[in-house]
Parts: sequence; C-alpha cells; structure tokens
Amino acid sequence: MAIKRRGGIRMVRNILNELTASGVRHLIISALFFVVYALCGTAIMLTVLFLIDRHIHGESISFISAAWVLGSLLVLKTISNAIADMSKHFAGFDLVERIREKIILKLKMFSLGFYTNERLGEISTIIHKDVDNMEMVVGHLWTRMSADFIVALILDIGLFCVDWRMALTMVAILPIALFSLYRGIRSGMKAQEESQDNLADMVSLFVEYVKGIPVLKVFGGKGMFRDRLDHSVSEFGESSKNTSRLAAVSVGRYTFLIELAFALMATIGLWWTLQGELSLFAYLMFIIVSKEFYKPFVNMESHWLNYIKVKDSYGRISHLLNAPVITNPEQPKTATHFNLSFDKVDFHYEKEGFEMKNLTFHVPEGTVTALVGSSGSGKTTITSLLLRFWEPQNGSIRIGGLDIREMDYDYLLGKISVVMQNVILFSDTIANNIKVGNRNATQEEIEEAARRAMIHDFIVSLPDGYETKIGENGLGLSGGQKQRLSIARAFLKDAPIILLDEITSNVDPVNEYKIQQAMSALIRNRTVLVIAHHLQTIRNANQIIVMDKGHLVENGTHTELAAKNGMYCKLLSMQ
Repeated sequence: MAIKRRGGIRMVRNILNELTASGVRHLIISALFFVVYALCGTAIMLTVLFLIDRHIHGESISFISAAWVLGSLLVLKTISNAIADMSKHFAGFDLVERIREKIILKLKMFSLGFYTNERLGEISTIIHKDVDNMEMVVGHLWTRMSADFIVALILDIGLFCVDWRMALTMVAILPIALFSLYRGIRSGMKAQEESQDNLADMVSLFVEYVKGIPVLKVFGGKGMFRDRLDHSVSEFGESSKNTSRLAAVSVGRYTFLIELAFALMATIGLWWTLQGELSLFAYLMFIIVSKEFYKPFVNMESHWLNYIKVKDSYGRISHLLNAPVITNPEQPKTATHFNLSFDKVDFHYEKEGFEMKNLTFHVPEGTVTALVGSSGSGKTTITSLLLRFWEPQNGSIRIGGLDIREMDYDYLLGKISVVMQNVILFSDTIANNIKVGNRNATQEEIEEAARRAMIHDFIVSLPDGYETKIGENGLGLSGGQKQRLSIARAFLKDAPIILLDEITSNVDPVNEYKIQQAMSALIRNRTVLVIAHHLQTIRNANQIIVMDKGHLVENGTHTELAAKNGMYCKLLSMQ
C-alpha cells in the first residue's frame, strides 16, 4: 500500500481537527496545567535560592512563611501535574476513538477487491499500532511540547530582564543544535519508513500463515512458508536496528550540543562573576533556571522521534481513509421489480489472468437460474459483481431495469440475501448470529426464521437456547447446522433476490433433507441465482447458464442443453 505523505504542521492540524469539543477542551486544559507545573518547579528552586541569599546577607527569614510558600508551590505543582496528565489522556482517548470509528465506517465502504492478505495485515497494523500512535500527538507533540516552549519563552524573557548578556549566551548554540537534530532526523526518516513497511509485510505474512496452517500441516509446506516468514522477520529486525542506530547517533550529537550550550553559559557566567560583573545571586539564578529552560530542547529528541512514528502512522491512516470507495448516487433510485440482467459486462482482476468479456444474460423475476462451469469459469465472479464487491470495467448490471450503480449501496445489499457453502458465523450468541439478517428483528421473528430454516428444535435443545454462545466461524456446530443458521438469516432478511451456493454437497443425508426443505421454502417466489456443483440438483431450474473461462457458452433449460451435446453435456458426463 502506497503511503501518502503529509507536511508536519498540516499533519498535526488535521489530526487535532479530529478531536471533539470535549477533546479540545481537555487538550487546552492539559497544556495550561503543564505550564503551571513547570513554572511551579522553577518557582520552588528560585524561592530556595532567594531564602539562602537572604540568610547569607544576614536578613531575617520567617520559617513558617517560607514553609507555607514552598508547601503551597509543591501542592500546586502536584495537582497541576495530575490534572494535566489526566486531561492529556482524555484527549488522547477521544482522538483514538474518533479515528477508529472513521476507519471502521470506511472499511464497510470498500469493495471486496480492496481486501487482500497483504492489506489485511496492513489494516491490522493501522487499527492497532498506527492509531495508538496518534495519541502521541496530543500527549507529546502538542501538550507537552507547546507547554515546554511556553515555559522556555517565559523564563527566557525573565532572564533577559536580569542580564541580557547571560541570556544571549544561554541561547547562542541552540540554533546549531536544532539544525543538527533536524538533519539527523531527516536522515533517519527513510529508515523508519522502511522499517514500518517491513512490519506491515511481516504482519501480512503472519496473517496468511495462521490462516493457512491447516493446509500447510496436511501438505507439509510449513518449512517453505516458515523460510519466507523468517526472512520477513529478519528484514524487519535489520531495518529496526538501522533506524535505532541512526537515531542514537543523531540524538547523541544533539545532546552533546545542548550540554555544551549549558557549559558555555556556566563558564562565561562564572568568569563574569569572578570579575565582579555579575552578582553571585544572578549567576546561581541562571544556573538553576537554565536547567528548566533547556528542558524543552533536551526533550526535543524524544519529540522528534515521536514525530517520525506519528508521521509514518498518519501517512498510512490517511491513505486508508482517502482510498477510493463504492460511491452512492446523489439521487438514488429504488427498484419496483427484481429481475436481473447483465448487459455486455467486461471485467478482469488486476493480478490474475481471468477475463470476462461481453457477458450478457437475463434472469426473469421470481425464477431460478443456475450457474454451472468448471472451477475458475466465472460463477462466483458474477455474484460478486452483482453485490458490487467488484466493479466491471464496461457494461451494466441491472435489477428491475435499473443499473445497480444508480442505487444506494446499502439499499442494494438490503435486497439481496446470500447463502453460501462457507458460512461466516461470529463469536456471539446464536440469536445475534441470526440477527445479522435483520438487526431490528424481534425475538419472535428470530425464532420464526429459525423454524422455517428447520433449526429451531436444535437451538432450543441447547442449555442456553438462543443465548448459546458459539465459537468463531461456528466452532462446535456441524456443517449442516451452520448452513441452516445461514438460511435462517436469509428468512429473517426477507430479500427478494437470493444468491445461493449449492450448500448440500458436504452434509449428511439428514441435514441435506432439512436444508432442501428449508431452501425450497426460501426461494419460493424470489429471484434466485444459484452456483451449482452437482448438476442433478438443478434439473428443474428455469434457466441454466454454462460458463467457461469468463464467457457464457450455453444457456437454456436442462432439457434444451442436454439436447445440444455441448459443454453442459460434458459436465454431466463427468458426474
């Protein structure tokens, strides 16, 4: 996935724009109280210095007053730090929540073509690591950094009023140090980007590896895949080491220059003090306050490192949020009839040799059309195009005479139920898994759908009934039970169009009978497109479409096609 880069100031502004009003309020409160916290620390040290100076000059000191002032400053410092830290985290949580919500919403709008193994791994990295990195913007790059430099500015102005020569000496080397850090960080940015890309590749391979473990074990391919995985892990490790090495050199050089600035100020100040040009009190004030003054510049090293992480993460998030999605028309139309038609449809996948050319066919409303053909002939592609999981390069797909691109996407999906062999079930209750078909359904409607799918009796036999929790992808259920739950979803959705994969090919005779009974009820008076694997099950279909390498080679009823002695007959003879 290409990464879209953004300028630093614009990036921070765009990220902060994601905050809610509450988040902005917490952000401002955090910065203000960090300023108070830092000034209290300086005030405590200066108060002690002032008391020592008075004592040296033989002036009286009220112990109670001194203790009250120091104690008050200490309490204020502690409270300010707590409020600032708490507000910082509240603002960070607000930002992370908003960004994740936008990503989740965006993910629902992508076509199926967006999701590959590579992108699944990168999306996982974005949602977890990259979004969490955004909290650094409010926790470090804005609150702490802005507060630090406000304090530095206040202290510098105050010190200039005390002795402009010392104040000027104190800042003399800072431009050189900052330029050095800037150059060092720029040289490390490319290494950091490479490291992040290697991380995304590694995560993608891990996702692919975990998904493919059963196949790898059966076919003994673990060693080959593990070599790829080990190489990916090694590349990530080397790029991470290189990033750390460059950062260490840059930070070390910068830290040395900051220490040199302090040493220069302290040495020149000592000389002026010994020459009587600067009072001891003023000299000690510069020594004490300069430590607080230099703190923001010392922290710049960590701020810059955080900035690199945030910039790269923001680039990935920005690319994801700006990726093209399925668009809705400004004035969407709704269908009054539900016949289907493909009109001169051309389609090809980006990275595969498959090509569909000039595909044209019609499915009358309320009829059953079967799609047959060898593996890779285009049967599943047809259903994916109808669902707009992919977009055709040319031609149109129509429902009730309307191009599906003229419909609101959610409306389109609401008119189609999908019942496939590979049933996707979620780690949740049985009721909620059925409710995927209609999230506003009542318990009575859920149970009625289960009855019509012939799964109700099984569900109520479970200890917790409809509240029984099932594992991910229906762990603990048989294939037939999963498929009947999928049929129950379709009953609950009550859509006029059914896309059906032949789902009785891998079940026992008892489940096959129940599924057939449920399916007969489900498809009645609906427009049905079924992907057939066993041709004897579609003899009564109103229309059979024979696909071969993306092309429609035959269509008609079973009787008509059997009489042609063409591709359909060859497929029949193979079963």
